[in-house]
Formats: sequence, C-alpha cells, structure tokens
Amino acid sequence: MNRLAPLLLLGFLLGAPLLAQDVYVPPVPKGIGVDGKVRTPNAPIPFPSAKGRWIRVRSGRFNVFSSANETMTRDIVSDLETLASALSADLSKSDGTAGTYGTYEAKATVFIFGNPRDSRPYFDLLFARVNSRANGAYVRHEGGGTMFIGASRRIERTAMHELIHDLLRQGEIAPPLWLEEGLAEYFSNAVIQGGRVRAGAPIEEHISLLRRRTAVKLDDVIHVKAESAKASTTEFYAASWAVVEWLIQKDEAAFFRLLRDTQRGGAAEEALQTHYGKAAEELAVGIRWRDRIPKLITLAAQVPQPAEAAEPLDRATLLYELGRFLSYVAGAEKDSTRHYREALNADPKHARTLAAIGEYERAVAAGPNDPDVHLLYAESLLSTAQGVFAGIFEPAAGDAENFRKARTLAERALELGGDEGRARGILGTTYLVETDIAPGIVELERARALVPQRMDYALNLYAMYLRTGARDKADALFAAAFENARDKQTIFAARNVLVTAETARANTLAQSGKLEEAAAIVRQLAAATPDPRGRLDLEQQAAQLESTAAVNRHIQSYNEAVALANTGKNREAVQVLDELLKVATDPSVVRDAKELRNDLKKRR
Repeated sequence: MNRLAPLLLLGFLLGAPLLAQDVYVPPVPKGIGVDGKVRTPNAPIPFPSAKGRWIRVRSGRFNVFSSANETMTRDIVSDLETLASALSADLSKSDGTAGTYGTYEAKATVFIFGNPRDSRPYFDLLFARVNSRANGAYVRHEGGGTMFIGASRRIERTAMHELIHDLLRQGEIAPPLWLEEGLAEYFSNAVIQGGRVRAGAPIEEHISLLRRRTAVKLDDVIHVKAESAKASTTEFYAASWAVVEWLIQKDEAAFFRLLRDTQRGGAAEEALQTHYGKAAEELAVGIRWRDRIPKLITLAAQVPQPAEAAEPLDRATLLYELGRFLSYVAGAEKDSTRHYREALNADPKHARTLAAIGEYERAVAAGPNDPDVHLLYAESLLSTAQGVFAGIFEPAAGDAENFRKARTLAERALELGGDEGRARGILGTTYLVETDIAPGIVELERARALVPQRMDYALNLYAMYLRTGARDKADALFAAAFENARDKQTIFAARNVLVTAETARANTLAQSGKLEEAAAIVRQLAAATPDPRGRLDLEQQAAQLESTAAVNRHIQSYNEAVALANTGKNREAVQVLDELLKVATDPSVVRDAKELRNDLKKRR
C-alpha cells in the first residue's frame, strides 16, 4: 500500500518582507530650517570676505569658528561650557541618574560672526524669510549640531539660548517645542561667575509684551509645532518663557522631573498633571505676567577646563565647514557645492573637501592622517546600511568587498584618534555582510552607548540581535530606542527589521517541517502589524501554515494505518482510520482514507 507524502510550503513567506515595505515609507530629504521645511536661498550665499580674520577655538563640548576677536570668543566659550556643565548636572539630579547625556557628547559646531552682515544670509535661510531679526540659531542635523551666533550687544544672551537647544537635543527625544524654547529663554540671560550659574532674572521685553496682550491659553502654547508660523513669533517665545518661569518658581525640582519625563517620550499634559497637579490648572487659566518677585535659581558647575589656545583658521577649512553645514539643508545643495569649489580654489589639496565631493582616494592621499577623511570614505562604502535608509538594507553584489574596505578605514580612523562613536558605528555596520556577526554586535553596542541619537546604528544592532535570536535584548532595544520615537520613519524602519528577521526565522522553521512553530511566529507578526491589509495578509498566511500542519498530521495518521495494514494488523489500522476521518478535512486525505478503510473492511 502506498504512503502519502507530507505537504511542503517552501518559500511560503517570500512576500512577507514586502508587507513591511507597504507600511515603511522611505524617507525623503528634510529641510532643517527651524520649521523643518525645504528651502532654497533667494540668492547665492556670499562667501566670507577673503580679507576677514577667522580663528578656531576648541573646548570640551564645542568646536568654534569665529571672526569676532579672541577675547570675546574665549569668553563666550567659557560661559557656554560652564552653563552646559551646570545644566547637565541639574538634569541628572532630576531622576538620580548621573550623566544625563552619557559619557559622550558630540561636539557642537559654533560659528560666531563678528560682522552681522556675514551671518544674515544664514538666518534668512534658516528662518525662511529675508531680513529675519534672529541673531542666533541652533540646528540639529545628521552631522550633529550647529550653532550660529551673530555678533551684537546681545551676543552672550544669543549664545546661552542656543546652547540650551544643543543640550536638550543631545538625547534621543527632544522635549516639546514650548519647553525647549522656554528653557532656552529662561537661561539666556543667566549670570555666570565662579563656576555658578544664576538664572531666572526677568526678561523685560517678554514682560512688556505679556502685559499688553490678552492672556495666552496654555493649550495654545503647548501644542505649537516647529512647522507652525506661531513657532517663530515673539509672542510664542514670551509665552513659553512665562510658562517655564512659572513652573520653576512654583517647584524647581518638579520642573526638572517634568522635563525628564518629556525627554522620555511622555506627553506634556500628563507630566504637568503628574508633577504639578491642581497647580497646573491655575497656569491653564491664562499666561500673563503677574507682578511678583522673580525666583532666581543657582546651579553649581564644575569649572571647565580653559579652551585651547586660538589658532588661525585657513580659508579652505572655513569654506569647507560652511559648505558641510549647507549640505544638510535640503534646497541649499548648490550653495554647498559652491563653497566646496571655492575651498578647492583656495587649497586644491584640501583633504576633507576632496572627500566631500567624492574624490576619496585623492582625499586619503592628501590627508593620510586625517581621521575624518577615512570616516567619510568608509561611510560612502556602506550604501543604504547607514543613514536614513538603515533598516531596509539587503546585501548586494560587491557589498562584502566594500564593507570590508570600510572596516579597514574605520579601524585606521580609530588609530588616528577619530570620532569613536562614529567609527564604532561604521565598524559594527560592516558585519551585516558577514556570517559571524558577533564582532559587529560588540561594536554597535559601544556605538549605541556613545551616540544613542544615531538611529541607524540602533537599527543595525536591532537587526543583529534578531538575527542571532537574542530576542530579550532586541525587545529591550526596541522599547528604549524606537517605541516612543517621534519620527515615524524610525518606527517603520524598526518594524521592517523585525518583520524581515522573523520572516526569515519562520521560513527556516517551515522548510524544516516545523509548520506550527512557524505559524506562531507569523501570528505574532500579525498582532504587531498596525496596517490592516498587512495584518490580514499575515493572518491568512498563518492560517495556511496551520492548515498545512494539520493536513500533515492527518497524512502521518494515514501512513500509520498503512504501516499497520502492511503487517496484517487490519483491525488496528481501521481504528486509526476511523479517528482520522473524524477530523480530516483535506479532500485527498479523506478520499484515500475512505478507500483504504473500505478495502480493509472487505478483507475482514
């Protein structure tokens, strides 16, 4: 008697990764003006005067390029460092955790323009309007943070304001806009002396405006988004400052706990209720300046190490740095290229500029000991495995060779004292093309600790955890990095990684005959899929797996009956067939089982 062969579903989930693609929308370049919109300069941004004198000053947290005099520049850097130390310490105390921003903080680039005319085109570009009255701007972008300060009698206040933006955006999640701007204004006129920061003094122009205006509703402040026209109005700045001032005056410790909650992704309304209770209702009635004695707060700081001695800044490097910033502004690419070309006119062998325009071999030859050149070259070899498309990378022909070359370049950058977080992120990513990814996990874990804001490194680490079956670590990383991410692209990318990894695991189980285990994985994927069409498709595939598994069990029972019959145990074979026919649904199994049962009955 013939046996039946089990049904196989090889490749049954080949289309599953595409379900995630239906949900995941590849990101498009974003403008990084203060409102996040794409913009194009109204006219070519002029190059700094060739006659101007620029200096470079390095400190613990800042890399400063300045055309102001050295005394003013060093004073600004010293005050920025002191305020950064004081505020970081106070934020850390708010939840009892030391090192709010970790042991690594990417240095912010600071441009200080001694001549306001030189800074004006950048403010017009970033604020999307000509003759903007802004005198400072801070932008967080893929390359880190950049601060612009236009010299004036209020240069210190501008610097303090922009520093707060840099500190608050070092973490993974930025606080709400009103809280960020309000705190930046609150500390903008801080007095720094002897390692202490004294803040909270009234800002007279805000008080004057609030006294003239009808009371602002709290809801009209906390729901303002960066892309809103209200976000850059003096009224919004004044109201945000007034809210922060009121909250700190009411309960300083509660304020920093509230700030911490929002930086962890909590809703501002819930945090206000949690830490201020009914007191928040008083604030919600209306924001105005009520005559009162302001509460000044004092924060202690570690006295910063003096900034390094100022050094002359060559023209090619200045043009390169300005061009690099412009490269991050969607719509300003032509101006970025213009600055690079002018840098090469000033120095045809300027290594970083050569790397920026894609002349990597020439760049390495021109700057063999420049770690940044090696890192730029390495990043160019990683295709979509790094940057905004991380999470959908699949190895292609030639990737293994390129990734290994990138690994060598990143290792050399580390030897040269390059950016450790960036170098280790590259090193870890290169192992995506390897069979043994354990070394990549180690490197990406280090990178994650050093630069937690780099979501591409986190996504690659997440993929490696899933690939090695370290589900506990993967789930913990998802909760920490992706679950409360503001950027929907990041969430979609993480889900795409999960679906791809789990699909591969389910396929492996299915091909080895473990259909029910594969079905359980697909059921879990379906439950976690927010897209209705994708969820339905996965549920249908899980049902197909379960159905096939059941048919295979029934085939196994049929074959058992055949084996019994072949040894003359017809009675036992009929009993097995009777039980089988109670549950079997597959037409071919039912047909063959009935035929065999009838044949055995005749023999009896």
